[in-house]
Parts: sequence; structure tokens; C-alpha cells
Amino acid sequence: MARWFIGIDLGGTFIKFGLLDQDFHPGGTMQLPVPSGGGPSGLVDQMVDGARQLMAKHGLGKDDIAGVGIGSPGPIDIQRGIIIDAPNIPGMRNYPLRDRVSSTMDLPAVLENDANAAAYGEYIAGAGQGSRIMVMLTLGTGVGSGIIIDGRILHGAHGIGGELGHMIIVPDGEPCGCGQRGCLERYCSATYLALLASRKVRAGAASLLAEAVKQGQDIDARMVNDARRAGDALAGEVWDAAARHLAIGCVNVCRIFDPDILVLSGGLTRAGDDLMQPLEAHFRRQHWKLTDIRTRLAIASLGADAGAVGAAGVAWRASRQD
Repeated sequence: MARWFIGIDLGGTFIKFGLLDQDFHPGGTMQLPVPSGGGPSGLVDQMVDGARQLMAKHGLGKDDIAGVGIGSPGPIDIQRGIIIDAPNIPGMRNYPLRDRVSSTMDLPAVLENDANAAAYGEYIAGAGQGSRIMVMLTLGTGVGSGIIIDGRILHGAHGIGGELGHMIIVPDGEPCGCGQRGCLERYCSATYLALLASRKVRAGAASLLAEAVKQGQDIDARMVNDARRAGDALAGEVWDAAARHLAIGCVNVCRIFDPDILVLSGGLTRAGDDLMQPLEAHFRRQHWKLTDIRTRLAIASLGADAGAVGAAGVAWRASRQD
């Protein structure tokens, strides 16, 4: 009886592969580079080759695999299994990725948004295990999210639900790449945190970061935190502002979904307690006073494997709905 599921996490640079058994035990991961040429067919060949390599590495044949899950950046049409557009891969507009992988591997396949897949990975095998309602925010270049309720990913009526990075937290605030103003993503992503620090330094504010900015270096969130830890007032102000805006987003999530746990992932969470301590302080301060705080804030535990594990979990879920 087939008892394993393969997850494929399609990123901008690497494709990650993971195995998951029917009891949600991860069985190993690996990665291959996204091919630089070959267009969609070359990408599918690489995805299939990686999946087969992982199977061979663990002594599994086709009959051992019950399904394949694919986590992909959007926009995608989940119902039809289509990549609507993937700017980094020529020819990937309105491409039936799910069906091409399925037919090539001769296995059932399912397509899911990559942030949702990563959230599902944490739900079934990571920090969200045992919860009924889990929300995950991914803090990186932007702010991604995934919402799991009673084991199901929330997609919304039009397949674009759960985009919490684009809730408006500052009315008429700074412009976001999505076309709105004042989005959560604009105020607490690692990208914006670094941008704000650089902007303030260029405006003449004193900072330990001034020399790096003067030399044309790209400031990143880690450098801001290092300067903050060294006593830099400007870096501390920028870091605290990001934590405060993130706390506003977390409070809003609690008012809407009342989750058991709100999981944070992405590059910014590498700061650990340096992020969580100010975040939790602002969260407590802004949370309503009608009841005790019941939602727990936590850092994701699967790291870079969450997307592949979650994609395999999505395949498991799909097999139960057939």
C-alpha cells in the first residue's frame, strides 16, 4: 500500500523536495537548482528528476508514493492546477504545471500556493502541531501568510484569501507594491526595515550604519539589529517600529481568526528573542482587555523544509478528499 507523499517547493533559485509518510513523519529532503534554461518543460524535468532522486535515495518505488504536492509562488489557479504567471521563468504564463508533473510521474498531483504549503507544513509537523486554528506570517522580502482551520487551508471565495501581508494597518500610509497604501508588508518586512534605516541615515540621522550607507553597501535587517544591540538609537527606533507594526497585524489576526497559535517564519525570525521580546511587549500592550491573551506567538520550527513538507501534506490532504 502506498504510504509516502512527495512535496516539491518551487522557489526562485532552488527547488526543494521532501518526503512525508501517512502519519506526518518527514522522511528526508533535498534540493536542486532551478534550471537556467529550458523554459517550463525544463522546469518540469528538473522537478520530476529531483523527486525520483529522493525516492531512489530512500529506496522507494512508484508504488510506494500516493501523491505529489507542489508549492509554487503565485498567482496560481489552485482548482485548475495552473501557474497564471511566473515572471522568472519564460513561458510559464497560464501553464498547467500540476497536470504536467502528474502525467510525467504517472501520479496524482496537487498545486498549492507556496506560503500556504509552508504554513501547512508547520501545522502538521512543526510549531503548529496539535492546534485547531493556526495562522503563519512569513517575514522576509515581503510578508506572506497561511491560515489553517480544522486541517484545511483557507483560500477564500476567489482563491486569493489569506493575504494578511496586505491588510492595511496605516490608512493612507506608504505605497505597497500591491498597489495599496499602508500594508503590513510595507511596515514590517525585512526589506522595509532595512530601507527605512538607510533612508533615515541618508536624511542625516546619526547612526553606526552611516559609514556602510556612505560606502554604498546594502543595509539588511541583520545589520540593523546588530547596530541596535550595539546601542545605536536610530537602529533601535527602526527595529521597535517594525515590531510595533507587526504586533498590530498580530492583534488584528487574533480579532478575526482567534487562532490557537500564530507562527512566525522567514529571515527576520533568525533574530530570535531580539524580535520576539519587543513583539510580545507591543502585542500585550495593544491586545484587547476583555479577556486574557490566549493566542500563543511562536517561531516556526521546520525552517527551510516547511514548504516541501507542507506540499507533501497538501498531497496527503487531497488523497483523503478523493
